[in-house]
Order: sequence, then C-alpha cells, then structure tokens
Amino acid sequence: MRNKFTLNRFLLSTAIWLLPLTALLAQGVRGRVTDITTKSAIPGATIVVANTNTGVTADASGDYTIKLTPGKYTLRVSFVGYETLSVPVTVTDGESAVANASLTETTSSLNEVVVIGSRSQTARTNVQTAAPVDVITTKELKAFPQVDISQILNYVAPSFNSNRQTVTDGTDHIDPASLRGLGPDQVLVLVNGKRRHTTALVNINGSVGRGSVGTDMNVIPVAAVERIEVLRDGAAAQYGTDAIAGVINVVLKKNYNGFTASLTGGQNTTTMKYMIPNISGGLDQKTQKINDGGLVQFDFSKGFRLGKEGRLSVSGQYNERGKTNRSGDDNSPTIYLGSAGGFPATPSGQDATTFRKTLIAQDQAIIQQRGYDRHNMVVGNSNAKNLGLFFNGGIPINGKSEFYFSGGITHRTGTGYGNNRIPNSRNQQPLKLDGSLYYPDGFLPGIGSNINDQSLILGYKTMFGQWNADISNVIGRNSFAFSVTNSGNASLPASDNIQTSFDAGQLSFLQNTFNLDLSRRFVSTNSATLNVAYGAEFRYENFQNKAGEPGSYSGDPTRILTLAPPVSGTVVAAPGAQVFPGNQPTDALSKSRTSQAVYLDLEGEKGKLLIGAAGRFENYSDFGSTINGKLTARLQVTPAIALRGSASTGFRAPSLHQRYFQNTSTQFVNGLPSNTLTLNNDSPIVRNVIGVNALKPETSVNVALGVTARAGRAFTLTVDAYQIDITNRIVYSGSFTRAQLGFGATDYPGVNLVRFFANAINTRTRGLDIVAAERLDLGKGKLVLTAALNFNKNTVTAINSTPLIDDPKNNPAGANPSTWYRTSLFDRNQISIIEDYLPRSKWNLSATYTIGKFDITARTVRFGEVKFKTSIDPDAKKADGTLWNTQFLRDESHAFIDQTFKPVWITDLIIAYRATKAIGVSIGANNIFDVYPDQLYIDPRNALGSTDYASGRDNSNRGRFLYSPNQGGYNGRYVFGRINVNF
Repeated sequence: MRNKFTLNRFLLSTAIWLLPLTALLAQGVRGRVTDITTKSAIPGATIVVANTNTGVTADASGDYTIKLTPGKYTLRVSFVGYETLSVPVTVTDGESAVANASLTETTSSLNEVVVIGSRSQTARTNVQTAAPVDVITTKELKAFPQVDISQILNYVAPSFNSNRQTVTDGTDHIDPASLRGLGPDQVLVLVNGKRRHTTALVNINGSVGRGSVGTDMNVIPVAAVERIEVLRDGAAAQYGTDAIAGVINVVLKKNYNGFTASLTGGQNTTTMKYMIPNISGGLDQKTQKINDGGLVQFDFSKGFRLGKEGRLSVSGQYNERGKTNRSGDDNSPTIYLGSAGGFPATPSGQDATTFRKTLIAQDQAIIQQRGYDRHNMVVGNSNAKNLGLFFNGGIPINGKSEFYFSGGITHRTGTGYGNNRIPNSRNQQPLKLDGSLYYPDGFLPGIGSNINDQSLILGYKTMFGQWNADISNVIGRNSFAFSVTNSGNASLPASDNIQTSFDAGQLSFLQNTFNLDLSRRFVSTNSATLNVAYGAEFRYENFQNKAGEPGSYSGDPTRILTLAPPVSGTVVAAPGAQVFPGNQPTDALSKSRTSQAVYLDLEGEKGKLLIGAAGRFENYSDFGSTINGKLTARLQVTPAIALRGSASTGFRAPSLHQRYFQNTSTQFVNGLPSNTLTLNNDSPIVRNVIGVNALKPETSVNVALGVTARAGRAFTLTVDAYQIDITNRIVYSGSFTRAQLGFGATDYPGVNLVRFFANAINTRTRGLDIVAAERLDLGKGKLVLTAALNFNKNTVTAINSTPLIDDPKNNPAGANPSTWYRTSLFDRNQISIIEDYLPRSKWNLSATYTIGKFDITARTVRFGEVKFKTSIDPDAKKADGTLWNTQFLRDESHAFIDQTFKPVWITDLIIAYRATKAIGVSIGANNIFDVYPDQLYIDPRNALGSTDYASGRDNSNRGRFLYSPNQGGYNGRYVFGRINVNF
C-alpha cells in the first residue's frame, strides 16, 4: 500500500510540475523531420535556430520542440546523408508554430560536410576541399552484409584494403588495413578528430602489413558511428606521425535522443571447386559444399539528455563469428612413416624409387587402418566473439563552452589455427612415459587470442574573445594475450599427463595524448578570409611484452627423439609449445617514450582561390626531432570545375614495438616448421654483428593533383593523382641462418633463423583515384549511381643495407644468389609483398533504387590482379647460362611457382523493406555469384602418391592452401538477414 501511495504522489507531483512546463513549451515551434521520398521519420535529425546556439535533435518519431520567444526565425535542419534545409518560421505570443521538414538525401557522399584535412572553421563539402576526402555515412555503414568497420571500408572506400588473413598467428585476429597500398602503420586513425592508439600486436608473418603495427578499427561498434571520413592525402604536417598515406576519422554519434537496434544473422553457403594433380599426370576436380562462418550480431544505440542541454549517446555490439575452412587435402607422401613434409634419406644399397614406393604403400595401409583424414588444416577466418560498448557526449557550460567526453571498452576472444603436425613430425611430438606419441594421429594446434581495448577522451571547448580553444586528453590501451591449445612441448620430459594448453604471454600498448588547439577565422572588408590554427601536443607511449608460463618456452632443446620405423635415426626436439612458443623471460620488457609537438595551420580564401599551409615540429625522446610542412591549393576555374593540389613532407616514427619486440615464433619455410628468433633493435647481434643502426623515422614526400566537377542537377566527379616517396621505410627482415651470423652450438638453442627490424628500403607509390556519382528520377522512385576507382602501383626503389650485408665475400658472384646476405635481408618475396600482394586497382560500382518502402542495392567490387613471387629467384643463372634453381617447373617465360592472379569481381545484392517507420528488414548476399580467386599452383610432381616429391616446389603448403586472401577473401557466397528497429 505504501508503494502505491508513493507512486501516486510521484505521478501527481510530476503532473503539477509539467503544467507550467507545458505552458512554456506552448510558445515556440514544433514539427516533424521526415525523408522526402519515403515519408519515414528521421530520428536524430538536428534542428538549429540560425545565428544562435539554440537547437535540439528529433526524437525516435522524428518529432522536435523548441521553446522560443515571439519573432521570426530560420531553422537549419540537417542529418548525415541528407541535404541541409532552411525553414522560415514565425512564432506568435502564446502559440506554438508548426514547422515540418522533409529532407532530401544527398547526391552521394561527395556532398557531405567534412572536418578532416583542414583546421578551418568553415564547413566544406568534400568537392570543396583542397584534398580528396571520402565520407561513408550511417546508411552505407548499415546497408550491407559486412558488420565491422574494416570490412565495410574494404567494400566502400576505393583506396582502402583490408582482408582477413589465415595461419598468421596474431594477425588472424586483427585485420591489417592499407590505404593507397601502403602499410597499416602509415595511415593515422582518429576518433572524433583525436588520435587513436594502435594495437599491441606487431605483424611478423608473411601477410600484408608484414612488420607493421596497425590500428584495430573493429573494436568500435558500427552502431556508434555517425560517419567515417577518409582523407586520401599525406597529413603528417597537420596531425603528426603515421599520416603518410592519409587519415581515417571515425565520427561517433552525438545529439541523438532515440533508440536504434539491429540483429543480423548469416553464414557462408558456398560450393568450392578446385583442381589437384593426380599421379597419372592429369588433374582431378574436387568439390566441397560448405556451410560455415555463421555470424550473429546484435548492436544498439541509445541517446540520452544530460540536464537541459547536455547529450549522451551509448552504443554497443555483440557479435559471434564462426570459423571458415577452405583448405585442400594434405599431399605429403607419408603421414605416419618417414619424415615430415617429404621423404627420408634412402637407406644405403637400396633404389630410391623402390624404397619410396614401399614406404608409401606401408604408410597408406596405416592411414586406412587408423581412418586418417588428410583434410587436416583450417585455412580460413578464425572464430571470434566480440563485445564492445562506446559512449559519446557533451555538456554545454554556457553559450560559448562545452565539456565533451567519449570512449569505449571492447573485449574479444578467438581461436586461429596453425599448421597440422602429422604423426611423423617426431621432433614436434610430446611423448608418453612408454615412449609412444601422445598424439598418435598428429594434432592441429590452435592460437587463442584475448584482446582488450579501452579508450577515453576528455575535452573542453570554449571561446577566448574570437578565438576557439580546445583542450583535450586521450588515453588508450590495447592488450593481446596469446594462448596455445591442443598442443604440446616435445622438449619437455615424457609424461602420461602431458600439458596441452599454454599461456604464451601478452603484449600491451598504452598511449596518452594531450592537445591544446586554438583557431580563429579572420574576415577582411573585401570578403577575403584567413583561418589561423595553432597548437601543441604531448604524447606518452608504453609497450610491454610479458613472458608466458614456463611450459610454453622451457624444456631441453638438445633432447634427442627417435624417428619412426622403418626409418632409422634421430631428430632434435623442437623447443616450446608447438605452433607458438611462449614469450621467454629474456623477451619480457616495458619501454616508454614521450614526444612533444607544435604546429601552425593557415588557410586563406579570396574569391575563387583557396590556399593552405601547415608546419609541424615534433621531438621524440628516443630519436630526436623532425620538421614537416604542407601546402595546399584549390582554384574554382568555373562554377562547375575546380582544380586542387597539395605537396607535403611527412614522417612516421618507428613504433616502440618495432624497436623493442623480441620473441621466438614457429614460421613455416617451404612447408617445413622453423623456429625463428626476432631480435630487438638494441640487440648486440643486430647492432654489432649485422651493423643495423638504431631505427629512425620514415620520411616521405607527397605530391597530389586533382580536379572536381559538377554537371546537371546531381552529377559529381573527382579525379585525383598522387605520388608518395618514402625513404628509410621500416621493414621486418628476411631470414639469416645461424651460420651467417656465426652462432656457436650453444647460442640460442633450438633457433634456426634470425630476423630483425631495419630502415631497409625506399619506396615510391603512384596512383589515381576517380569518384563519380549521379542521382536520377526513375519511374516512381529514385536511382543513385556511384563509381569509385583506384589505380595504385608500389615500387621498391632502393634497399638500404649494412657493410656486413654488402660485403662482396658474403655475396659472391660464383654462388647461388639465394644464399647471398643481400637476399637474406630483403628477398624477392618480401619485395612482392610490398609491390604485388595488394590489388593494383579496385573498382567499386553501385546502384541503389528507392521506391516506396523498398531499397534495392546492387554493388560490384573489382579487386585487381595480385602477384606472388617465391623468395628464391627461379630465373637466376650461372656464368654459363644455366639455372641455379632447377627445382621449379617452368615454361619458356617463367617458373610456374610465380603467379599472377587475375582480377576478381565480387557482387552484393541487398533488398531492404521499411515495414513501419520504426521497423525495417533486409536480406541479401555478399558475393552472390559465389566467385573464388584463382587457385594457387600445385606442382604436378607433388601429386598424392608421387615418389618425386618436394614441398618447396610450390606455395600451397602441401596442397592445403588453395587461395590467396588479398582479393576480397575466399569464403565464397555469404547470405544474411537483418532486422532494424528505431524507437
């Protein structure tokens, strides 16, 4: 009864309080904001009274109310993806005026107002900017099958590439991204215009971005994003390190009062067809019908009011993604007998072919008895669970000041897989007490990830006279903990209680950035304008590498194991947990640095000419200082055509990871495992033996020239050409052997190869971006056509070496070039990763037709050709004209192991239906035609059952790797359904 009385008293008090409030609100303006074509509400639309700081956002039904005194006003109504509308309104005493607004979608993202690329306070669309900017709106983010930011951008932004990698350790869990064909660490990522921290992971396997440290954009829920701005121009003089290729600014939702949520479900439904050689010399077609990669994602966004004028948006997501597998069968000649990946030595006095046939027959009998499945690997996407929560808000202090804040926390777990250890891989097999194998049929070890990411932005904006001031602090941390499952450590003592799971260590990175920014716009009597911006930045960074548990790295690296009969002999046990030896105590460290920067940014406009200049001085505690500058210009030649261009110098500071990271990892060379030691840049071996200097910044010179055009009612076009020269680019070296580095028998036991980071190459990137859009009335609906094309070429122009590596005695003309030290530093495969692994062109063509409550979207993306080159030069010749490397089959022009993969067209089709103003559904497919890239070459001599077998003759890893992932992936058709609610 008491609770009922309390509730009634509360309702009565609320009603009494609302009476005067209702009277006050009766004098003002109210209305509804809708889409002019669909008539549906636009929640979150912004309504601002012109020339004032008064404004509100529309609620879930598109309705709004503003309290105003009597008078005449102009309302500015806007929403991302729509053209801003001016609505005149007259408010009379004691009455509420009605001002409804019907917004028209913008022609394309070309017309979006952007903030990136200039510190000017003048709002410009990106056909008015002096540098090219792509804007991806909320509608584009949520319309297609992709559910994380990097994959969305891969199919939307013309010069952006990001494809999931496989069997690459930690890189399986964080997608490396590229802008204009450069590395993941050569693009700067901002959130709300503030620098975002990078990941703790450094990519050290043979994927795109090898040796780099990128930013994990997939920790940001798509539901939290209002728009994404992609500046395709060097901007280190404006924003600092990493902005050589450009800048990606993720703008979070704000001023939002409604609630939106979506539930997405889908999976791959595909038929994979491929060819494998047979023992008779022909080819057999294999077919796999596959349903995998199931995905469930739920996300939401909710807006709140804080006090009278403050706002808060909270967004979250949960997604669970299943693994995919597009592997072929293992064509190793023996599984249980012999040696891993090939044949053992033929016993003395026996014929090699006869011995091998007998061994294959005996092994096949065991395979049939044991029921062994040669489909023994997982080559595809890792499985993952991702849970993230982000917020963004602000509280106006008075008419000229605001306290703002944003941040988020994300937790992700997943499992990727390494190479299968077959039973005869005796040096990798843990043993029971009786000497038998713990895994008699081999094992497939997994690499688990536990990724945590946190960030917080706090800032204060105010006015000092006519100067805008912004003080902010951004802190972010990323950690990556590795675990190993279904594995073993062959160098540990035999036991009937074998350890199969290991904590393999953790990497973490913390970054704190403090900024002070001031700006002012000056206007002269002749309407010329000058925007002046200057400021300072202080940044602190810390990188940590924590050791794994002892069982993940310890053991006896000299332990001798017996080979499987009928082969006699022994082998040395491989140390550490198989697939990923844990970080050792000698690898553990915590290293920090600081940097300070000041900048000046000027932008002046007079009539048809816009000119900008920027300069930045930055000093780092670990390597010194750098000065960079940028000039931009834009000339409006006619009302429809403008020219624009820029020239700048830039830099990228070596990451703490690249300087200090050290570990031992299992990397496969020619299909065989090899423990590879990555030495940090301060190692005496790196500095004193090899002669590599302390890492210094990469430096760049960027030049760009473009044209923008408008025609008719809605056609827009931008064309931008660019050249980026990078000097002292930091790369992860090739493999140096123990013998090359003079290791003794007791030096680094168990290590076969050594690698390190160095400023080893110079590169040049040239390219062209073309973006066009048109909007047409077609029947009772509207058709929007867009085309975004990128053409890009990377070239390694120089290799920067050391006296030891360049010494003629280490590169003798009479020896195979594959043994040269210069080849070890940066071989042709590593050059190919820079020059050829990413498509040299990408075309994005899309059409969206809106009629009634339906949106029908078709999009096709052409991923241009990519190339693979083996590390060993198959065309290297001796002085007499014969080939050094005869192991590769070839025609008259090239070795078959080097491949060019033709372009791939991937087509999406989506149908969306707005059932009510609050509920929408969509269904569709990515890669609806189930297209796969060209298959990797498999040498016919490696056909199953062949007695002439060598896994290093091709790049298929014993027939198990069938495709390269860098042309939009290779998962085949993906179908999905989505429900959206908007309240």
